[in-house]
Amino acid sequence: MPTILPLSGTSRGVFLVLLAWMIWAVDPILIRVIGPVSSLVLAGLALTSGGLTALPRGLKTLRNTPRIPWMYWVLFLVYILLCTGLAEICYINAVQRLNPGLVSVTLRSQLALVVLIGFFAFKERFSRVTWLGILIILAGNLLNGWYRYSHSGDHAGKAALLGWFLAMGAMFCWGIGTVIGKLLLRRFAPITMTGLRLTTAGILLITLSLFRDGVTVWQNLELWQILLIITKGCLISALGYNLYFHGLKSVKVGVAAALEQLAPVLTFLYTWLIFRETVTPLEFCFVGMMLIGTFTIIAGETK
Repeated sequence: MPTILPLSGTSRGVFLVLLAWMIWAVDPILIRVIGPVSSLVLAGLALTSGGLTALPRGLKTLRNTPRIPWMYWVLFLVYILLCTGLAEICYINAVQRLNPGLVSVTLRSQLALVVLIGFFAFKERFSRVTWLGILIILAGNLLNGWYRYSHSGDHAGKAALLGWFLAMGAMFCWGIGTVIGKLLLRRFAPITMTGLRLTTAGILLITLSLFRDGVTVWQNLELWQILLIITKGCLISALGYNLYFHGLKSVKVGVAAALEQLAPVLTFLYTWLIFRETVTPLEFCFVGMMLIGTFTIIAGETK
């Protein structure tokens, strides 16, 4: 990464992670603009195009990297399949069915998941304030799910309920991905991780789309949709992940997850400005609960 920032150490890492999330806040809006395209096609083309922009430099860096133990490659495979491919499919389908802002704030709940993984897998200790934040986030998500279930009588309601489940699935996959990504950065350079994971996951999803739907769905794509999908892959996926990985090397996982909270605020704003979509007062309360829970965890971790 070129040294173009007058920052160093943790400050530079925080800035890069924050910049990555500001870029990712545009992503769900772009998915909505692209329209009802097959999630396998959209994710496959976006991930592949984004990965290819980083792959040449990533492979060059990999050749100069000391030998990597095979267990890290197994972990990388899990990272590609679960935390990239499956997560992207769940996420795109959620955005196509639910308010993008609600999807974004649900995904940000992964901070609670990351903390729980730290407690059970790494035996990390947390304050009572942190546990209170986790409970608030869990309550907010469960209440949001209950609201979706109670309003699932018509077709739109059922689609929104499915969107909530898919958003929770993406949150779970990406929450695990935050922890796995931190472990992989001990051996892999950020540019290598970006190029390999996006390209591999993208090619797998394209192959699945051809097996499931054939070439018809690809022939139905319009030129402007293809260009937007490639833009999503190159500018949002590749650039965003590269910035994020560079920043993650010098900041704690909890801090990186905390910085994500800017994304849903921006996504709600973009959604309202472009699509004029709003949420109900009750949904707004649930969103507020999840954000309060997140900042409670941050307060508990910085004491």
